[in-house]
Amino acid sequence: MVKIYAISDIHGYLDEFIDALNKIDLSDKQSRLILLGDYIDNGSQSFQVISKIIELEKIYPKQIITLFGNHEEWFYDWLILDKPTASAFPETINSFFSTDELNYILKSNPNNFESGVRNEIRTNAKFIPFINWFQKRYEDSRYFETENQIFVHAGIDEANKLWKDLTSSEMFTNKFPITTGRFYKDIISGHIASWEVANNKSYLGKIYHDSKSHYFIDGDVKNSKTIPVICYDTITKKYYFL
Repeated sequence: MVKIYAISDIHGYLDEFIDALNKIDLSDKQSRLILLGDYIDNGSQSFQVISKIIELEKIYPKQIITLFGNHEEWFYDWLILDKPTASAFPETINSFFSTDELNYILKSNPNNFESGVRNEIRTNAKFIPFINWFQKRYEDSRYFETENQIFVHAGIDEANKLWKDLTSSEMFTNKFPITTGRFYKDIISGHIASWEVANNKSYLGKIYHDSKSHYFIDGDVKNSKTIPVICYDTITKKYYFL
């Protein structure tokens, strides 16, 4: 039975990510897992989360759809651009190195530790797969569309059916305030805490449906320690929250 799964806002929490993956069945080659962005920052294992995603893409090369969120865009700015305007989260920097490696970089770059870390990630051979993946994914679309849904990190311009033309690149990953109500397709997104949209703390770590066209996957794993999974059954056309 073909199913579409989606999760969002892993934010460097590897154990919680693995717990979520254990709820997902991709044994049917037509089933899909859509990752909605914000894989890094806040938690202590951002590099490990990305490495797990790279592994999943190799195991299920036609079943994993990986979208970027605003945190990946910020990290791309910091890491890849020659003149970055963004900074990296300390937790994310730490996830790339051991304590001894960080101390060595600090001693080698006492006046600009962040620049030293950035250069080490960019030039160290062991990070080549990560760099290549990051550059490739940065060029990918910021949304994934099916017959019935639009999957996106933050949101789209919902003025009318011309949303593909009207939505700015920034809105896909940074939309705020959010939109609720009726649209001609279901919109599944993350980016913010679902309990804030629902105005109900009981939605911490859960998925909120506005009873119309919007499903908000909770983005507050830092507090919930849970990464909820939404599942759409393409046969029954029903949603399940895992």
